[in-house]
Amino acid sequence: MKNYSCENSNSCSLVSVTEISGNFSCTDSESLSCSDKHSKVLSGSSNDCTQCSSNSSESTYSDCTTNKTTNITSCSSSESKSCTKNNCELVSSNICEKQCKKNCEKLVKKYNCSKEELLAISDIIIVLNFIKNKIIAVQPNIDLRNVSKYSVIDNINWIECFIDTLFCVLRKNEAYKVIKVKDCKVKNDPEIISDNRTYLIKIKYCTKTNGETCKNIPLLFQWSQLTNNDAKSYKAILNYVVKQLDDYIKGYQAASTIPFLC
Repeated sequence: MKNYSCENSNSCSLVSVTEISGNFSCTDSESLSCSDKHSKVLSGSSNDCTQCSSNSSESTYSDCTTNKTTNITSCSSSESKSCTKNNCELVSSNICEKQCKKNCEKLVKKYNCSKEELLAISDIIIVLNFIKNKIIAVQPNIDLRNVSKYSVIDNINWIECFIDTLFCVLRKNEAYKVIKVKDCKVKNDPEIISDNRTYLIKIKYCTKTNGETCKNIPLLFQWSQLTNNDAKSYKAILNYVVKQLDDYIKGYQAASTIPFLC
């Protein structure tokens, strides 16, 4: 803070309180006191050091001590009112179409009749996603296993043991709301070392409208398509199973929207 020499103690007290640095000095002979000059500097009315100009969209602040100019852009009140008015007019111009109560009740009734079917579809999708995600998650372990050190049949048995475990978990799962899950591991031809394996997912549920319903979802492991005894070849077979699961999931997701269609 700079010192200011003034004969008038009242005017200098303002300088010490506001702590504004500057080189201001005055004498009794001056027509403008220090306090008055400070007031004008603070209010932006002094022609010596501060100039302000404004319009509806932009304000300019000039400081002669730093030779810097700052532009502040703002929206005028008239523009804001205009924007708000236009928005209100846009909203008020939209006229709601009158809904038919009978049609709405009919659609809701149709949905309620399909509620058990929708719950079953939801459970089926959970089952399929569980298998799909586990088959994707296990693939790094195939990379870690040095499959070339084992025979093809040993590697197939190792992977199928993993799939068997998944189906054991699915059979014991009691979290399903509607469905019951069983599986069938189709027996391979013993004379064919790398015969294709089929896992058949059997799902059963009951609805009031259709009674007992059974769904059979086959998963085909095409071991006969193995090109080499390496990790890449085994993962290619598993990815084909993942593709089958994706197709089933998309189909059941589409089926779950049927009650919403007129």
